[in-house]
Amino acid sequence: MSEKLIKMMGRYHWVGKRAPNLITFGRLALVPVFVILLMEPSPVKNMYATVIFIIASLSDWLDGYLARVFKAESILGKMLDPLADKVLVMSALVMLCCIPSEPRVSGWMVVVLLARDMIITGLRSLAALKGVVVPASRLAKHKTAWTMLAIIGLLIAQKISVMGIIIDFLVIGNILLWLALLLSVISGILYFIELRNLFND
Repeated sequence: MSEKLIKMMGRYHWVGKRAPNLITFGRLALVPVFVILLMEPSPVKNMYATVIFIIASLSDWLDGYLARVFKAESILGKMLDPLADKVLVMSALVMLCCIPSEPRVSGWMVVVLLARDMIITGLRSLAALKGVVVPASRLAKHKTAWTMLAIIGLLIAQKISVMGIIIDFLVIGNILLWLALLLSVISGILYFIELRNLFND
């Protein structure tokens, strides 16, 4: 193997090892742009916000995939990735709840979802202080995925005809959000049970 090829492979590996966290930071950087677009929504701004949210959501899958491929899973990544997801999702839900002319999410649902995430984040921070890293559970990842799909539906929020079938994205978004709410509560309870021993000190 030539020295040049070895250097290229080394550079490729170096980039791959750092790509997951860079993508996560990029997802966080998209949040302010997304929020600004929905502050005074218009059909065009709403379209751009939807595209940005879809890109940010797909980046969540991409950084996890690259972390596994390059064996780049780290403590920072395990803490930062779910945090970026929460910032993205909660920003979207709050903005959808606060659209003056057409709020698309019930306020109490946002409160429940936000409260659950704040409590779990606090518990995970407490665990980290004790040297215990708690990665996102499989159920919590499902909750995040369904929430992101719900938000996409709520952002589109229109009736669209597909092969003669009318699809109401607003209704679909709300149904998926109810599912995400259920998974959120269940996963929150399971986190609490898993970490209950931390409260014995």
